[in-house]
Amino acid sequence: LLEQCGKKGIPRVVIESGGFGEFSSEGRSLGERLSEIAGRYNMRFIGPNCIGIMNSSTGLCTPFSPLLRPYRSGSVGIIAQSGGVALSLLFMCESEALGYSKFATIGNKIDIDENDILEYYIEDPDTKVVAMYLESIPDGRRLTSIAKRSPKPIVVHKANIGSLSSAAAQSHTQALANNDAVVEAALRQAGMVRFRDMLAYMDFVKILQLPRMKGRNLAIVSRSGGHAVMAADAAFMYGFNLTPFPADFLEEIRKHLRADVIKLSNPLDLGDLFDFNVYVTIIERTIQQDNVDGVLFMHTYNPGFEGVASTKLLQSVADICKQYGKPIAVCVSTEQTEITKLHTEFEFPTFVSPERAVYALAESIEYYERREFMAQHTEIPDPSPALDSVRIQGIINESKQQGRSPLLNEALDIVRHLGIQTAAHCVIERADQVVDQLHGLSGPYALKIISEAISHKSDVGGVVLGLSDANAVKEAFSNMIADLEKQGSSDTYMGLIQQMVKRKHSTYELIIGGKRDPQFGPVILVGYGGVFVEAIGKPSLRLAPVPLAEIDEMIDELPASEIFKGVRGLPPIDRDALKDGILRIGHLMTEFPEIDQIDVNPILVSSEGVIAVDARIFLAQQ
Repeated sequence: LLEQCGKKGIPRVVIESGGFGEFSSEGRSLGERLSEIAGRYNMRFIGPNCIGIMNSSTGLCTPFSPLLRPYRSGSVGIIAQSGGVALSLLFMCESEALGYSKFATIGNKIDIDENDILEYYIEDPDTKVVAMYLESIPDGRRLTSIAKRSPKPIVVHKANIGSLSSAAAQSHTQALANNDAVVEAALRQAGMVRFRDMLAYMDFVKILQLPRMKGRNLAIVSRSGGHAVMAADAAFMYGFNLTPFPADFLEEIRKHLRADVIKLSNPLDLGDLFDFNVYVTIIERTIQQDNVDGVLFMHTYNPGFEGVASTKLLQSVADICKQYGKPIAVCVSTEQTEITKLHTEFEFPTFVSPERAVYALAESIEYYERREFMAQHTEIPDPSPALDSVRIQGIINESKQQGRSPLLNEALDIVRHLGIQTAAHCVIERADQVVDQLHGLSGPYALKIISEAISHKSDVGGVVLGLSDANAVKEAFSNMIADLEKQGSSDTYMGLIQQMVKRKHSTYELIIGGKRDPQFGPVILVGYGGVFVEAIGKPSLRLAPVPLAEIDEMIDELPASEIFKGVRGLPPIDRDALKDGILRIGHLMTEFPEIDQIDVNPILVSSEGVIAVDARIFLAQQ
């Protein structure tokens, strides 16, 4: 059929059939034939294994799934790898009185993928918000590059996070920067907003329909005192300020209360007020306050008695929101049938709980602040002094010629040629070389095994610390080699003798790492290091290269990073030196594609700079 389309000059095709690469190796071969035919006839196609596309402005509707009526036109552009999830997004938009602009399911995405559709949606005047569902991201670099240019919010549900490799990681960076951690960091770095459950996802899409909240001063107006308390708790949890209302404003409200038994403040409990026209006045006066950036309005009502009046009230609130350009998040508590009716008929976002409404507001603030931060901080400076690229390349070339990755001493040399200080060291091949090689190094010493076959030295007794003199080093090296030979090893070993760094109370062990992700390219990492690197704390990741402001963020994201600023009389770390080290690792990963992974662990960080005391580098397999 595709061949016939090509012969007839049909340039665009949607292939909904299944049974291709997702099914079998034979199906994969069929997919390759599709690509070959399309290339021969200059065709582009969506699919296979999808339900196609829809366009609300033209009426084009290809899905084989029965759709009994046209769905609401609007501004949400849907991209999904799954046809079922795409329909779910469509149904959720419809049930929330949100319309779609374009709808694309991409299935196996053999030809057209999410990046092609995203580029189109960014240019599409009908699309204001992009809603994505992805199970795989084959070209993460292109995705993030497109997203950074987007003036439109991009909301992502990335699923299929459990399909990580079970193979033992050869480097700590590989273990720490797993697939989903890279995805999480990359999407955020590109200004995309990721959610892991669809309710929060849709709440965020809804909140984007409101004007932007430009600060964190929130006013809470509620008909229920209990809901007001719940909302205040949520506001506290998500970092909002509940600014006080002027005394004359509260006094004016008090005149309309029946029993005057409720103390008025922010949150504003209007449980003693039953005139909905006064509600409208109060909300308008509230939104007019200079110290109010947004309003959460919670309305509880019985539809049998107050349904018509409440609908009128909610419409007035929507009009006020549009008039003043500040968000009013409306939270409604009533019978389920009434909520369903509101969601489908009232073309203004409504929420079912104060916590979800406040969370959505907080996420929207984070989104807009993130986009502004990205726009203002794009500088990626070259390290000064520059990397010694000639010597780094020389070590890489020699390692490649011998069919291996750099050894420990070579990895430390690369780190030194990067411009990062390393602990003074020497290399021995035999124990009788210790005295001669130690000339110029003062004790105590650390002895580390050098071997192409050993990745984690501590696991095999390949590290001995605190050796006082040459005799102690000789004895430790002889014992180390004997122990390894007892374990049945026949490899050739060398020893690295390091002058141990004198540590102060304010010296911290960190790791700076890099890896080459197959989908997102070079990634850099900073976290707590040492022998417990994978057990302590959560590392921070970014795609390389990284602007300096992003490097600052990476450091601040580490658990308990406040200690780096100095606590209990201890001096702060040399933050500039740490940032410079991270910057240099990023440039290394960007400039030398032969490097697959690097660990600088530990790198000692203090008030006097940084010193790398161990490093591992793995080259990409040829």
